[in-house]
Amino acid sequence: MNILITGAGRGIGLELAAFYAKRHQVIATVRNPRHGEALGALRVQVQHLELTQHQSILDLAKTLGDTPLDLIIHNAGVLHAESDLDEVDAFNFAHSIQVNSLGPLLLTQALLPNLLATPTRKLVFISSMMGSMGDNGSGGYYSYRASKAALNAVAKSLAVDLAGDGIKVGLYHPGWVQTDMGGPRALIDTQSCVAGLTARIQELDAAHSGRFLNYDGKPLPW
Repeated sequence: MNILITGAGRGIGLELAAFYAKRHQVIATVRNPRHGEALGALRVQVQHLELTQHQSILDLAKTLGDTPLDLIIHNAGVLHAESDLDEVDAFNFAHSIQVNSLGPLLLTQALLPNLLATPTRKLVFISSMMGSMGDNGSGGYYSYRASKAALNAVAKSLAVDLAGDGIKVGLYHPGWVQTDMGGPRALIDTQSCVAGLTARIQELDAAHSGRFLNYDGKPLPW
């Protein structure tokens, strides 16, 4: 299989790249060239991608050409530290939307022909419980919550709109993971997270498409 993973230079993305590179052809995108150094030991193709720039998305699509993509994993994301109302910043809010929700939508749009060129046709979005309305009992983190809620809406609509093309859409919360974003106090390591995510991706079919699930398979509230 040919698999594209965004934000693959560190954290969950790097662990996903390491897992799939043992079995498949992986195209790993990074925003910062420095993050690509961690991929050097893996047998992957590294490509630059800046999700806030539409031209960068189009350039990636042009570089890939007619390369078939069996699986696209939208993993890249950003979290701005805005835990309180007085910390909300207009630039950070817009940046969160661009990276966490609009970017994945535009990338899906650009790479749809590549996805349709294979029989597998799996489209995966790494979301967050913080995008859940039903689970929000603590407030705060306005830009991150809003951007992940928007991503959930994007993924759900894609699951509906692309079902006729045989495209299966997975939408997963990776857990609270020990990464630069999750911090050292997080509950699980990247290996446990990726073991769960890859199991969910493996079982992704038409019946599971468009559902919001935890990395361990538990259904989550919207």
